[in-house]
Amino acid sequence: MLYYKLAGSDIKLANEMHAHQGFKFYTFSNLILLNRYKSESGLGFKGAYFILSSPDDRFIKGFAEGLLLQPEFYLDGPRGKADFVIERIEILEEFTFNDECWFKALSPIYVKTMRRENEHLKEFDLYPTEPKFYENIHKNLCERFTDFYGRKPLDHFEVIETANIKPKRIRIDEGYRRCSLMDLRVQASPELLKFAYDAGLGEKNAMGFGCVDVLKG
Repeated sequence: MLYYKLAGSDIKLANEMHAHQGFKFYTFSNLILLNRYKSESGLGFKGAYFILSSPDDRFIKGFAEGLLLQPEFYLDGPRGKADFVIERIEILEEFTFNDECWFKALSPIYVKTMRRENEHLKEFDLYPTEPKFYENIHKNLCERFTDFYGRKPLDHFEVIETANIKPKRIRIDEGYRRCSLMDLRVQASPELLKFAYDAGLGEKNAMGFGCVDVLKG
């Protein structure tokens, strides 16, 4: 849906992003449902919204224009198709970051590592109970920042507190990935905090993982 709407206003950018093999610099939240109620056909709700975030202004502009040109879209679920119409688009206020911030994950944060098993390297998904989870978040964030801006960031990053950790299993293709919804208090350089807010934390951001909001800071 994202690429389809982007292509409606900027086909060149949509093709560039779809063909790009490296990092993709955007993320989006889960669909956040309002006024939910039980329904015989599944889950009912009066309205919903999602947050799309990117450090790339051209991407945000193109996607918003695509939605305004064609505000209808649908999502497939296990019980059929749900139709939606965009009623409005809001541009959120920019935050001014200092050197500490509480983030709330609006979509699960996904982090993996490679470990040796039976003489072969194998992917393992990480949970926030493992120090490697935070080490890889830091490394991935710096690599994406460097790729986007063409320079290394002012590199200071430490997760000093977590709360409300909720493990999740999300199906991707034919398998499941372990990931986590959580709140985390981060001390880092302001430019790294802003990039985390704009581009997301962890991996697979362009598939809707790692979108964060600011709780306080």
